[in-house]
Amino acid sequence: MRILLLAAALLTALAAPVQADPVRTHVVDVVGLQFKPEVLHIKQGDKVKWVFKGPGVHSVRKGLDPSKPCKSMNEPNSGPKRPGQTFTYKFTRPIDYVYHSDVDGDCYKGMMGKIIIDGEG
Repeated sequence: MRILLLAAALLTALAAPVQADPVRTHVVDVVGLQFKPEVLHIKQGDKVKWVFKGPGVHSVRKGLDPSKPCKSMNEPNSGPKRPGQTFTYKFTRPIDYVYHSDVDGDCYKGMMGKIIIDGEG
């Protein structure tokens, strides 16, 4: 009887679905002309929340590639954000992202960051 119960328990454990890692939300602070942290490692499917702390208006916009980080692409694109506002984006594609603020030439003043996708979540 014990062997039968042990076998049933083992089969139940093996049949249980494997749960994927939960989606994490990482935070990037937007302070002055900086994204903190400037480089962030995440898993595919994770979210990043940018918190605009000021001063001034800034944005989050995907750059073309590392050789042309100030050339804007479509997504993510937060649009202009004021201090106290946030922007959240879910990274579903397994590619690395360079991004910048495209408000008032911020990118050319060095306001850039990078999201590195380290695999699936």
